[in-house]
Amino acid sequence: MSQIISLLSQLGEHAILKEITLDGVVTFIRLSSQLKRSILQPQSINDSDPDNPPLYLPTAISSFLSTALNIPPEAMDDLWKILKTEVWEMPLMPLIGEDYRLFKEFGWPLRISAAFSVTVKFVHVANDKRLAAHTIYPPNYCCINSNCTNRAPLKKHYFKKAVIYTDSSGVQPAWNISLYCPGCYTSYHHNYLVRDGSRTYYSGIPDVLQVGEHQFVEMKLVYTWRSNMLFGWYVFSASNASRVYENSKTDHSYFQPSEWSLSNRLTTSHIWDSFVLLGLLEDATLRGHLLAVPHTGTQSDRFKAAMEERNRFIVLNGQPGAVRHACNKCMRIFEMPDGTFQKSQSIVADGLSIGRPCCGVFRCLNPLQNTQHWFCMEHTALHDVCAIVDCNNPVQEVTVNNTTGSGLPKKIKKKTCSLEAHQQIEAKHHERSTGSFLYKTRLQHARVSQPIDSFSQATKVPEQDVQEDFESYQINPQSQVVLSVEKNTGSVGVDDLNNTSQSQPLPEPSTSESDCPSKSASGNQTFKAQFGRRRTHNEQTLVRPCGVIFARATMFGAEAVSNFLVMVKNAFSVPGAQKPEHIFYDTNCLARQQAESDPWFQGIGMCVDAWHFRNKHAVTHAYCQLNCNPAMYPELMDDKGGWFFNTSIAEQTNAWLGGYHSICREMLPAKFDFFLDEMIRLRNVEVIRCLEKEGHCPCTL
Repeated sequence: MSQIISLLSQLGEHAILKEITLDGVVTFIRLSSQLKRSILQPQSINDSDPDNPPLYLPTAISSFLSTALNIPPEAMDDLWKILKTEVWEMPLMPLIGEDYRLFKEFGWPLRISAAFSVTVKFVHVANDKRLAAHTIYPPNYCCINSNCTNRAPLKKHYFKKAVIYTDSSGVQPAWNISLYCPGCYTSYHHNYLVRDGSRTYYSGIPDVLQVGEHQFVEMKLVYTWRSNMLFGWYVFSASNASRVYENSKTDHSYFQPSEWSLSNRLTTSHIWDSFVLLGLLEDATLRGHLLAVPHTGTQSDRFKAAMEERNRFIVLNGQPGAVRHACNKCMRIFEMPDGTFQKSQSIVADGLSIGRPCCGVFRCLNPLQNTQHWFCMEHTALHDVCAIVDCNNPVQEVTVNNTTGSGLPKKIKKKTCSLEAHQQIEAKHHERSTGSFLYKTRLQHARVSQPIDSFSQATKVPEQDVQEDFESYQINPQSQVVLSVEKNTGSVGVDDLNNTSQSQPLPEPSTSESDCPSKSASGNQTFKAQFGRRRTHNEQTLVRPCGVIFARATMFGAEAVSNFLVMVKNAFSVPGAQKPEHIFYDTNCLARQQAESDPWFQGIGMCVDAWHFRNKHAVTHAYCQLNCNPAMYPELMDDKGGWFFNTSIAEQTNAWLGGYHSICREMLPAKFDFFLDEMIRLRNVEVIRCLEKEGHCPCTL
């Protein structure tokens, strides 16, 4: 209090400053506090101690404060002398709406080149050097390279225009400033440093994330978007997040793109990059290393290698917090007749049809180069081969009129060869995404998968939606093409020996688009075709009865029980994992027969959960009744005769996971795996938090 009285007393004794109001003093301190780095940066090296205010304000900042607060210019040096210590010791104060108006009216038009007496290089801004409310600096003042001998404050800096997406103030123009060390040739930015073509992020989580060349996002927004994806997954895609921000946070009357030569639109790419970057930074913090990515190249490819490395870590080490998890809902300690105690831990497995694009060659694990390709790099030549199965003819090239550009005719490649029957089949295939079929398919699609964009104006069914069905074509004696469709049956474990999908790309059709009662099937010629990308078959999950997701894996061709057994062994072979005493799986009657020859599964109960055992498995199946009945194991029953473990948890969990179908259906492997693993990690954190709150004693074994 005495300090405030002293400051007011000094102002009251000044011939000019005695007229300044208390509100004017507070505003001066708040605006000056916001500009600390911009005040310090143009000072001489000897007057650049970040712990002490410089003697004088830079000319441009002094001019801005003078005009914005209506203080005579000749009094600014005295005002700074009186209030500089208070400004420097004051924590950064949030700006209010009036502050942004002052910056726009008096700061944006102000040229500041004369104020910066150091070397300044403007990138993509020409002579436009206006003062903005947000100036984004690196966190350090000096070089932090331990091998560098330069310890002086860094004065060589570079400016770029930027926009920052804020939670409370919408889109704001900003300056992005980087510092350069001539001693070790390192450039320092707000989130990272650049040396030898590599971008290394600082430790910890910053307050603002750079998500594009000129775009920054407040971390509060990133956390909000991620939470919305976790809890409101069925409606909150990146597209819808962009629309929500545009509708609720953007004030177009305040900031127009023409005023800053940068768009103020928040794109889905910005949201996805913020999601990926936050996940990678949290992972780096958890594992105790710094995130490093290429500084060159495109933004879309910059984090690919880092995501792939994180995905491999999850495969080799399991989900953080899930591998050693135990609680009194997923582990039971029970007393044996001889008075000893034993534990019983269970895992529940189930598959979910939530495929991503993959190579059209069955069982090929190579990734596609982009989502428009049908085949991987190894099999790329098949793009030019007829889509009819077992036809190896090259596709036909046709010349069509060009209605755009020069108007000259252009050549396009069809998906089938020059055979007339194959051309008719391709034409029939295209009919599936037009006409009356369009509306029926869109309705079916809406029931299965929430739209990624709530305001989508699409007038054609995406071809990949149609491709999820299995198509076959019949040409009758009248040369008419009849399309038959079999719906994708989803995810169910199958015996490897009876898995016909491994040898046949498409199953036989079961329902016909239109019947032809006048002709028998024996008079028709049947074809199968692959008119687009294949998709992975399903995602298999292993879930603790308490709801903690233990592991996830992608099944490419089919949910063969041999693949399921391999997944279980791999999942419980990571460091710290303990084999469960019981595995619940819908098709354990098949899986257990194959597992009998594998010593790893000895001593593990492999039952079908009670509901499926009672309703889906035949009482005449002797092996299933004798080996997969959960009633065989007393430890699975509670004291009241009910089931101790929730063996329906995997289906319940997959209902949540299936909500991401529309969000991740077009992702390539690196992002697909990273996204699902990150959502699973976040869900596990929430599940364990709820278990703790409900008194189920979650712990780490």
